[in-house]
Amino acid sequence: MVVVLIVIVLALLAAAGVVLLASTAATPGGDGSAWESFRRGWRSRRHPDADQLDAARAAAVEPVDLSLAQFLRETAEVGDAYLNVDELADDLQRARDRAVRPLKARRSA
Repeated sequence: MVVVLIVIVLALLAAAGVVLLASTAATPGGDGSAWESFRRGWRSRRHPDADQLDAARAAAVEPVDLSLAQFLRETAEVGDAYLNVDELADDLQRARDRAVRPLKARRSA
């Protein structure tokens, strides 16, 4: 029990170290500190630009309630299927014939 607690504490300390290192590391783009990024995000939340407004409008659209059966009926395509049953049967027959051929040779020998 004590070993498990020690491992958990060490893992939490390692995670805290990674977070601390990541927060203090300089970004190559020069985005600034985490506090500045937070303030920029908060400001843009109050005064969103056009892209953010478009995204908000798209997120506000009501989803379409559609059952899977209805979706499949409406999107069914007419024509040849991806797998043709006759071709599949022929391929399986050829594979069976090739697999049986060495067995017949062993029995006759």
